[in-house]
Amino acid sequence: MASMALVLLVLLVFAALYMVLQWALGKWLHLESRRKFPTFYNETHWKWHRIMCWVSLGILISSFIWVMILQGGDESLWFVLLFAMFASITIPELCRAYMEWKYSEQRKEYIRVLLSVAYLLSFMMILYVTDFFWIS
Repeated sequence: MASMALVLLVLLVFAALYMVLQWALGKWLHLESRRKFPTFYNETHWKWHRIMCWVSLGILISSFIWVMILQGGDESLWFVLLFAMFASITIPELCRAYMEWKYSEQRKEYIRVLLSVAYLLSFMMILYVTDFFWIS
């Protein structure tokens, strides 16, 4: 039970730091508050977004099928899951950052997107390296 409390605490701290990061980047870059849902600037952006989401879904599904085939607790299983999570997060977000840079009225919004992705990926990497902070 104590380990579940620690997991919840780690996730709450991560979420709080993420919100502080978003707020600080908004103030530092003089940006409006972030929209809850994505804004598509043109038809190309909508097509890219749709294609990238399907590619991410394909990566996730194929990696989970791969994991089910392996069904072991070896290190390659966790590496496949980590790679799938990295790919499913970075592919659509890099597409979004490019479209923000290219078409957004707030030209610096792409910096917020890239730093958010970097924060999330570094958190995931820390979880992987520390075996979720040594919780078993």
